[in-house]
Amino acid sequence: MFRKPLSALVLGTMIFGFMALSTPAYADITTVPLPSNTEVRMQLDDKYPMVLSGFVKQDMSDVMDFYQSNLGEPLQVTEDINRYTYFYDYQGKKLRVSFYQQDMWCEISIMLSE
Repeated sequence: MFRKPLSALVLGTMIFGFMALSTPAYADITTVPLPSNTEVRMQLDDKYPMVLSGFVKQDMSDVMDFYQSNLGEPLQVTEDINRYTYFYDYQGKKLRVSFYQQDMWCEISIMLSE
């Protein structure tokens, strides 16, 4: 008499549990550390790739040191016309942090992708 509703409940619970376990980790760009005085100019965080761009009134070398202190040694570093980019594996996603010095300001561009 109670077998059908009970079995449907058990099956639903099992499916929901399986979906929760199989859902890939969701990294959020808002969890990527930023220097405390960063002025965010653009942030797109509703789907991958997520992008954040801003400026901080610091020397680029200090900002690069900040990211190495907070995220560790990058997997790869590239340089192109004085723009440096660090590549990381961040919460199971690909993270790219680029730096470019403009007078007293350091531009920070961040991309988080699957």
